[in-house]
Amino acid sequence: MELPEVVKVLDLLIKTPTYSVIGYTHGRLVYLSNAGGVTSLWSLDPARGEPLRLTKEPVHSVAYTSTRSKYVIYTKDVSKGRELQKLFAVGVDGGEERVYADTPPMRFFGLAWDGEKLVFSAATASGISLYLAREGLCEKLMDLDAVMYPTSTEGDIVVGAGTLRKNPRSTELFIYNISTGELRVYTPREGSANKNPAVRDCKILFESNFEGSSKLYIYDLNSDFLTEVRFRYRDYHTYSPVEHLIFGWVDDGRVWAVGKKNGRTKGFIEGREVPSPTGTVGYLAVSGDRVYYSASSLTTPPKVYEADLKSMTYRVLIDNLLPEELDGRLGRAYFTTYQSSDGLEVSAFVVESGVVRKPGPTIVYVHGGPWSEVYDQWSVMIAGLCAAGYHVVAPNFRGSTGYGEKYRLLNVGDVGGGDLEDVAAAGEWARSSGLASKVAVMGYSYGGYMTYLALGRKPDLWVAGVAGAGIVDWNELYELSDALFRKFIEELFDGLNRELMRERSPIEYVDGVKAPLCIVHPQNDSRTLLKPVLRYIEKLLENKATFELHVIPDMGHVMRSIDDVFRVLLPAVVFLNKYVREVS
Repeated sequence: MELPEVVKVLDLLIKTPTYSVIGYTHGRLVYLSNAGGVTSLWSLDPARGEPLRLTKEPVHSVAYTSTRSKYVIYTKDVSKGRELQKLFAVGVDGGEERVYADTPPMRFFGLAWDGEKLVFSAATASGISLYLAREGLCEKLMDLDAVMYPTSTEGDIVVGAGTLRKNPRSTELFIYNISTGELRVYTPREGSANKNPAVRDCKILFESNFEGSSKLYIYDLNSDFLTEVRFRYRDYHTYSPVEHLIFGWVDDGRVWAVGKKNGRTKGFIEGREVPSPTGTVGYLAVSGDRVYYSASSLTTPPKVYEADLKSMTYRVLIDNLLPEELDGRLGRAYFTTYQSSDGLEVSAFVVESGVVRKPGPTIVYVHGGPWSEVYDQWSVMIAGLCAAGYHVVAPNFRGSTGYGEKYRLLNVGDVGGGDLEDVAAAGEWARSSGLASKVAVMGYSYGGYMTYLALGRKPDLWVAGVAGAGIVDWNELYELSDALFRKFIEELFDGLNRELMRERSPIEYVDGVKAPLCIVHPQNDSRTLLKPVLRYIEKLLENKATFELHVIPDMGHVMRSIDDVFRVLLPAVVFLNKYVREVS
């Protein structure tokens, strides 16, 4: 594929908009979309079907809407991608964006909004704290010595979750009383994982694995009584999700949930399945018998839907078709499993390109996180590679979410160990299954880290690699990081294990890199900083390795605009076309 055709194909695909529903309030559906070129807030009257853009500049984080307020609370990066943010608000019916509360620029995480107040955690270079914000005012509630994510608030009660026992293999709930300043830690069983609590009428809905598998429970603050959620309808129990993407309360007391299983999701209201297309359904915004959500698959871009629980039907509210010029470029997508080197069964999604035969050039695409996963969900990176003429294998290696807490914890204290073996086994499976003629490895963030490590420690498996925003030296990164990411590294390595951090750093294996390497790194990345990568490049130069370096100016770790995606994906595909498609 010549460069002009590459540019045209990627431009068409990247400009295909994304949609993500975040709530319904005051008669309007609220969602995020990059339809205007950057990730912005939009709203829509479902009856009229006329979208209204609420924000112009890229939005960073958003609190789910509350039916008690017409305002949406969100953060914007004010530091050219370094993820130092400030708080803003805008009405769902439009109007001027305004500063919600004047705070210093901080890294926000965990926004809990009840329509009257916002509770959030934020990190600076020196520490992490819990804050309370009301219109124009902000106060620090307490300093934190653990990573705690507030997820819900009502009245004086704030609930959230975090590694409060300092054990990376467990997650506890916290219950904070704003009036008294009392912080209470709650877990049904020590060592269990408890997540995403939502409070309503002094009852806390949350997910826990304390009885083995992950289930939904309700803890009554008044009676100190815990019960498993028993739904009115059996659809949910028949489906039997492995985990939950998200869940919550409807204003009338019903419980809704989006369950995960084998890389796909389904939504439920009181246990009754919400009609939806096959793939991945996101947040459910419920208004009476109407449910609004976005859904997509690996070969179908996101659309916004309205489901009717009375007729059990759904309709498209916002359509989103791929341009005709891309017809046939995305082949079939399917779920598969393979065995890793130690016999562990690993799940993966495969997306075949519609423009090359089998066996053909194949990319093992490694997701970020690592506590994340590849769903049957639109991914512009995977779709872009397929449209450009590559089959893609996307493994959910050990440490991925979606396959139970035991599986997620397999890489805690073993970073770059078993998970690397799973990635390597994906490449071997691609060849043995008849999918691949040649195999390259590519990833972004943790996926970039795995790409560096795979090229250095498994050099004979790959014909090339693309590392985006990757990590090359854990010890140096730790010293450069803010308080939040230092905690993350400590959790990932099961403590501040300096020797293991050194041993699992790609810079230790740079001498082993044989395959051509493309490095794409944002200049202002504050998660996986550029400085250690520059030292890695010095070693590549000493070894006379073949590599390209693309430093993206004025961009941070998160791709917030169409231009950001283009600046990452285009050099990657041009590089792959040179070293994977044309070299036997």
